[in-house]
Amino acid sequence: MKLSTSGIGGCEMPSWVQIVVALLAPSGVLVALIERTRRENNRDHAKNSVLLQSIDRKVDHVSERMDDHIEWHLDKGR
Repeated sequence: MKLSTSGIGGCEMPSWVQIVVALLAPSGVLVALIERTRRENNRDHAKNSVLLQSIDRKVDHVSERMDDHIEWHLDKGR
């Protein structure tokens, strides 16, 4: 029993082409998955950067308020 090597439109396709296609097709899927993961990772990093900047501003504000409050206590004791 011989396997059919007919390609698109009934054209004969060499067996080495079939082997190359069979080997490379899964790598295309893998590349697509890696690219998707990379894009999601970049998006997530951008979101986290925005959140960290917001936290940084809030911490700076609290720090300034604490400094003012400590100064008030120090001045009150004089």
